[in-house]
Amino acid sequence: MNIKKILNTKLDTGLINKRMLPPVIAAVLMFIGIILFWGNGAMIGNFILLGLVIGVIPYVIISYFDFEKIRAIEDQLPLFLLDLAETQKAGMGFPDALKIAAKTDYGKLSDEIIKMNNQLSWGISLQEVLRRFSKRMDKSNSIRRVVGIINEAYSSGGDIVRTMEAIAEDIVTVNEVEKERKSMMFQHVLVMYAIYFIFIGIIIGLSKTLIPMLEMNVEAAAMGGIMTFQDPCTTCIASSQLYCISCVIYGFVCQMFNLGAGAACYYNALFLIMAVVQGIFTGLVCGQIGENSIVAGFKHSLIMTFSGFGILMILFQTGLI
Repeated sequence: MNIKKILNTKLDTGLINKRMLPPVIAAVLMFIGIILFWGNGAMIGNFILLGLVIGVIPYVIISYFDFEKIRAIEDQLPLFLLDLAETQKAGMGFPDALKIAAKTDYGKLSDEIIKMNNQLSWGISLQEVLRRFSKRMDKSNSIRRVVGIINEAYSSGGDIVRTMEAIAEDIVTVNEVEKERKSMMFQHVLVMYAIYFIFIGIIIGLSKTLIPMLEMNVEAAAMGGIMTFQDPCTTCIASSQLYCISCVIYGFVCQMFNLGAGAACYYNALFLIMAVVQGIFTGLVCGQIGENSIVAGFKHSLIMTFSGFGILMILFQTGLI
């Protein structure tokens, strides 16, 4: 067996987790950056940032696509169950009904139905086929419950047709309620977006107000001013106190993105980090509110974070703030 076949076999059997590849690549990239540019904080910081993007973004995207796939399967499940029930009413058994359903288009669910039908053709018992399907859908509590009920009804010799019809009706009702809830919560998601971009506007206003005042600080002090803005990191120069770690972080960010020096560096870095953190967690809250899932919030987090980061970076680099 050649190397390619060995690698494919390990990937298929789960010995090598495909989701672990981006973090491994990111770790190697960060290690290379640290070794090659030791002593150059800006370059090391950019390599670390690039590594985080490579390591985190693919995982977030894959998780969101998995979430969307599960939602699509849940939407098609009632139709699939009703078709199975109708076929069995015509006198066919469950395995034969499943074979016919494998020829029907159920969107994302079709791949799973074909997989179950193939497993039945290999001689695997129906209970085991359903159990494996439930295991593949372990991220969906509703699908696991549905499959468990059907498997139990089939094993105990109950009326499988009526069971499927009742389950399908319940799923349709739940889906309608969920769609109504999402439509009602959509306005709250819009409010969260508005709040975030208002927050970005406040940051821009503070930056345009604070930085000029900081530049006037020396003149004000020379004139005997008592209330003057100072660089918060002045006392941290050549100091190893724990409270000075924030100044080290902000200085690191300033070197990475060329945000200025002194007090301007401190506040610009602070505002940029605040925008990123706020975007990440506001997006996750939007996902929980709008679609009742933190995973669904990944897309909102990406939109908000990159929008806020991009707006501030453009304004910083063009000198508008």
